[in-house]
Amino acid sequence: MGSLRKLLPPLLTLAVVLLAVVLGSYAWSYYTRAPWTRDARVRADVVSLAADVSGRIVELRVQDNQHVNKGDLLLRIDPERYALAVQHAERAVAVARAALGQSRASIAANQALLRQRQSEEYRRRALKARSAISAEEWEKANTDVSVAQAQLVREQANLGLAEAQVHLAETALQQARVDLERTRVYAPVNGYVTNLLTRAGDFASAGAPLLALVDSDSFYVGGYFEETKLPRIHEGDRVRIELMSGERFEGRVQSIAFAITDRENAPGNRLLANINPSYTWVKLAQRIPVRIAVDPAYAGRDRLRAGTTATVTVVEGSAQRQ
Repeated sequence: MGSLRKLLPPLLTLAVVLLAVVLGSYAWSYYTRAPWTRDARVRADVVSLAADVSGRIVELRVQDNQHVNKGDLLLRIDPERYALAVQHAERAVAVARAALGQSRASIAANQALLRQRQSEEYRRRALKARSAISAEEWEKANTDVSVAQAQLVREQANLGLAEAQVHLAETALQQARVDLERTRVYAPVNGYVTNLLTRAGDFASAGAPLLALVDSDSFYVGGYFEETKLPRIHEGDRVRIELMSGERFEGRVQSIAFAITDRENAPGNRLLANINPSYTWVKLAQRIPVRIAVDPAYAGRDRLRAGTTATVTVVEGSAQRQ
């Protein structure tokens, strides 16, 4: 009995040490190898909308945080001067087509005149062969043929110019109509208007952003996993996601990034590698972005907010078990 009491403290100490080793190895594996991370964010594609034409905004049909469908009218720019530009272009097309018609009529007249001059020259040449007329009269008829041919060539050149003028006028008309149509800005995707600062009466400059639209069909989760955990993550693996607000849902690993920035290898002079001569002995595992698709069956998909924090846990081997 006494010997047992003497052995009990060392045995307890040994048991505690073994338990600490087991728990420590488990904790080390969990925090350094297990495929999970608290560094994840809900993300979505954001479309920055800008007008293709400049003008005063006369109508704004959306409010901040409003949901819109693809094709909905968002705002309208004053169309008056663009409508006038269309009318001007239409009249320019009419004038160019009228000039083209006149050119074609002139060609027809010159062709008839040339045929007449050639017929007269042919008759005078026959008469000259019989010495019925003088050589001077035949030469005049021959000159009239040359003049008629030159006039026809000139009118044909004018016809080409008139056709080019019609083409330019029609192109200008098409551009004017496009500009008029683009005074109306439509939603390119389904989404939510966010941080709306534009107001009716503001002046919109072509190409300047007017509002941001969060694509409601593009929500996903971006997780940053340590490089030590990547061997246990595969495309198609099932993922459990928990937001900081408490919402829980599932997803699938969609893709894993193939590159991140190397801060120790910035381009130097003449594009040569600029390597830091000092070496940091403590090396932290790099974090690699992993894109996670949200489960389409998740009922709260419409309540997701881009930028919110999430914890992501990958179910190992779930892609191979499918």
